[in-house]
Amino acid sequence: MTSRDKVKCHPSWAQTGPNTYSQPSPSSSAELEAWLAATFIVTPGKTSAEHWKNMIKTRQMTLYFFPEERQLFIQGEHHILDGRGVMNFWDRFFRALALPAKEDMMKTDGSEISRLPPRSDDLLDMAENKPGRGEQHALELLAPLVTMNAPICVPVPHPLPPCSSRNATLELRLSSHTTESIIAACKAQHLSVTAAWHASVVLATQSIQAKRNSASGAGARVGTQFACFGNFDLRRYFPASDATSLPDAYALSNHHGVLPYVVTPDGKTFSQVARELASFYQQDLPKADAEVWSALGPMIRMLVPEFTRTPLEETTPALSSLGVVDNFINSLYVDAEGKGGWRIEDVWFGDTVTGPWLECFMWAWQGRLSVNTCYNPAYYTHAEVDEFNQLVQEKMLEGLGVVGRGPWWKL
Repeated sequence: MTSRDKVKCHPSWAQTGPNTYSQPSPSSSAELEAWLAATFIVTPGKTSAEHWKNMIKTRQMTLYFFPEERQLFIQGEHHILDGRGVMNFWDRFFRALALPAKEDMMKTDGSEISRLPPRSDDLLDMAENKPGRGEQHALELLAPLVTMNAPICVPVPHPLPPCSSRNATLELRLSSHTTESIIAACKAQHLSVTAAWHASVVLATQSIQAKRNSASGAGARVGTQFACFGNFDLRRYFPASDATSLPDAYALSNHHGVLPYVVTPDGKTFSQVARELASFYQQDLPKADAEVWSALGPMIRMLVPEFTRTPLEETTPALSSLGVVDNFINSLYVDAEGKGGWRIEDVWFGDTVTGPWLECFMWAWQGRLSVNTCYNPAYYTHAEVDEFNQLVQEKMLEGLGVVGRGPWWKL
């Protein structure tokens, strides 16, 4: 592999239960070499797509290289590295390749532990106002989910078949022209692209729910409440780094939190739904809720049993927006003289799905929006997921008033 190689970056996460383990720091060069051999794997004669379909859990974050495709693929647990963290990883990785550090990176002197990132819990004031208040407020945050009686979801046949051990994904990449039109329409209406996409997923899911219920003889019955967990990057709330902190101390790791939200689209315009979601995503968390930090830990502990029981039956799509990836990963990394370089051709993000829901991702890279849906093939076909992706795009274009569409819009 030369410094002029073009590569594609493929982060992916594996969903697991609340198992924990520790990884001792290598105490010798031999142990370090063994760790490197186990966590950086060159896989000739195989594609990243083949690896993804049959991917199994690894004990540690593992980086794969597929030489025929010139693709790098990092696999790991979501609770170790979040979306922002994995983009920061790729940026620091290629910076290190383009401008290698002068110090010996292979030394094992016991100082490695000091370079581990801090926990979010240690950087935020998680103290309760009074004993038990954190748990009480967590119940208050979760209350809208408990009281739902008409969820918007994707109907699937019951009884549910066993979950497949294979992974599946389908990406819809919009053209530069379509992307530009969507961004322009969002700016004109003072909407975020993430909120417009979320509103589109809500309406697309509701349409598919009506279609499937009608086909099954249940009538065109649809839900009226779409429940989600919004992802919030907590790094913006951390204290500023001081002289004792490492540079980029907060860049990696998993520093995101989730909050529940229920949106009711009936009787509202597309813009009203999107604006409501934008207000949710753009809120300053501690200003909007002074007790939010004390409730995050108890809330997650309450949710773990629900997310780890089997079989999982939730069929409301989950959403995660990576934003504009170019803001985190450059297209080109060069050395100090501006020579050589690593060119990034493409990026991709995905997640394993162990139940009957759709895992929806959205990001922009080099002027094009991508809508990627990961799913378990035991519950959905390729054609069904393609219909879902196309419908999400259609709802977004219609809702934003983007006209003049044609088959060339996906080119």
